[in-house]
Amino acid sequence: MGGDFQGREPCPARILDDIGGAFAMGAVGGGIWHSVKGFRNAPPGFRNGAFYAADAVKARAPITGGSFATWGALFASFDCLFAWGRYAQLF
Repeated sequence: MGGDFQGREPCPARILDDIGGAFAMGAVGGGIWHSVKGFRNAPPGFRNGAFYAADAVKARAPITGGSFATWGALFASFDCLFAWGRYAQLF
């Protein structure tokens, strides 16, 4: 019911928080995606599938997480920029 409470940190800290959250989401999602992809592209046999899945996760999940972090940084930066612009128009 209060005035300016949005439930989030102020803008400079919000950007870093969104970058971290987006990286974690991309790394976990990329880990799941690339493990399935590595398992399916492996030669026959469970041992080969497990090895290829782990190798694919080590190689590609951090890249996917970094891509999500870049997107999160841009989104949060523009969100803060527009919030600052709305605040500047009020006064």
